[in-house]
Amino acid sequence: MDDNTIYVSNVEILDDMVVLIPNRDIRVLINCGCYGLVICCGATAASNLPVAIRFGEEDIPVLCKAGNTMYANQLKKRMRYPIMFGNQNENYENGQFVVLSKVSPRGIAATEPTSV
Repeated sequence: MDDNTIYVSNVEILDDMVVLIPNRDIRVLINCGCYGLVICCGATAASNLPVAIRFGEEDIPVLCKAGNTMYANQLKKRMRYPIMFGNQNENYENGQFVVLSKVSPRGIAATEPTSV
């Protein structure tokens, strides 16, 4: 097993987010450190919820490379996503993970504009 790969074997679906729980503790997160994320379980939710990865007692949010919140329906299981950790963003007290690969767009509601 690669030490820089986070294997998720359990998921906790809360009212406001989906928390990915690694099958072993993440020992160290380094600012600008590159990791892999492999989801080995069904991380889907009935509603379109944001995703976080559990690190110790903290749930660290997951963003796409454009800086947008990642949602459960955008991630597929058994696929290795390259991710990066950052902890110098004032908007995220405990840091954030950024998925570096292309992901499926979030489902857009009929009332939301499709262009900017």
